[in-house]
Amino acid sequence: MMIAILLASPQVTVGLANGVNEIDQRTTYVIKAVNHETTPLAANVRITFPPGLRKVEAAGASVGETHASWLVTMPPGESTYEVSGVMRGDPGSAVAATACVYAGDLSRALVCSTDIDEIPDPQVTPGAGVLTALVVLLVLTSAATASYLMTRSRRCVGVLVP
Repeated sequence: MMIAILLASPQVTVGLANGVNEIDQRTTYVIKAVNHETTPLAANVRITFPPGLRKVEAAGASVGETHASWLVTMPPGESTYEVSGVMRGDPGSAVAATACVYAGDLSRALVCSTDIDEIPDPQVTPGAGVLTALVVLLVLTSAATASYLMTRSRRCVGVLVP
C-alpha cells in the first residue's frame, strides 16, 4: 500500500544555490524547481531564510519574517524563483537556507534542498602588524638620531678651534 502512495506523488525536484560559499552582505538565492510531470502542478514553493537575512526581496512571493513562498501552478519543466537580502550574522558561523516544494499539504514537502554558507571573518590585511612595527621603528630611529645630532651640535658650540 505504501508503494502506491509513493508512486502517486508528483515527480518534482528542487535545487537551491546562491553561487557562493561565504555570504558577505547582499546575497541572492536561486530556487530551481522542476515539474517532471506532463501536467501542471498546484504547488507552494517555499524558502526558509537563514537567521540574520534582512531587507528581503522576492518578486511574486508572500514574504514573512522567516520565509518566502510562492503559490503557483508549476508548468511541466523548470521554474525559477529568486530571493535576495542582506546577511547579518556572527563572523565564522554557518547559516543555511532551505527550499521546499509542497503540493497541497504544508506538513509534508515533496522535496527540499538546502544551501549552507559561512559568514566570513572580518578582513585582515596580511602583514599589517609587521608594517606597523616598521613604521614605529622608523619613527623611533628618526627621533633618536635627531636627539643625538642636537646634543652633539650643542657640545661643539663651546669648543675653540685653533
